[in-house]
Amino acid sequence: RVDRVLTSPGGSLLMAGRSGVGRRTAVTVMANWHGIKLVSPAMTLGYSIVNFRNELKQVMEAAGVAGEQVVLLLEDHHLVSSDILETVNSLLMAGEVPGLYKPEELEPLLLPLRDQAAQEGFRG
Repeated sequence: RVDRVLTSPGGSLLMAGRSGVGRRTAVTVMANWHGIKLVSPAMTLGYSIVNFRNELKQVMEAAGVAGEQVVLLLEDHHLVSSDILETVNSLLMAGEVPGLYKPEELEPLLLPLRDQAAQEGFRG
């Protein structure tokens, strides 16, 4: 199942179970097998929603702007605050995180995408 989800465009997966049953290993093996970048937040003392949002921006830029396949692996210990949980919920439910980027941050990210869309004849 992990293989099928990782190779599906926009796939997301929730794996639940007892500790130590190999969820992380299964995702890591399949991501490496398919050459997909695996990102898991590096938890540090004082990790906050600001840190999480910055890491999420990097993941979204890699996937959305650079066109890389990326797996964001979140485990229970990453959800240290309700703000992080709400952000993850928004990402899973709507595919976006409102307010993640400021308008001035978006323009440099969108410019290469607009150019690419124009070259491919997309009008929208």
